[in-house]
Amino acid sequence: MMKKMKAFGMDANGRSTWAEVEIPFKEVTPLHAETAKQDGAYWGISINQPGEPIGGGPTEMHLTNQPRMVWAMSGHLDNMLQSGEVRRSATGDGVYVQGLALHHSSFAKSREPVITLSLTFPGTDMYDFKK
Repeated sequence: MMKKMKAFGMDANGRSTWAEVEIPFKEVTPLHAETAKQDGAYWGISINQPGEPIGGGPTEMHLTNQPRMVWAMSGHLDNMLQSGEVRRSATGDGVYVQGLALHHSSFAKSREPVITLSLTFPGTDMYDFKK
């Protein structure tokens, strides 16, 4: 079984755009599935205050140079890619970040800070999920 997750991708011109990544899962029971053991490099947690100053301005683009998955644990996170499209991750939503995909992340105004949990994989661009 494959689970689709929203992801940063690249178009034919090498610009970042929205895509999906498929992650292989195996069913353990009808209500439980899991992946094979993956080579995670490290876990991270970030706490960001909405409206904090953005070093490169409101549309600066940066890359991670490492593939990772990022989940919004509280608040709302907006990601804009070079295609110009913005997608919001609400609490519990995740996104797969291709390491070489330029993007801009901003934190929606809210009463609570934006807390994200990330799992970084080895490599600089894409991670090949084990089956």
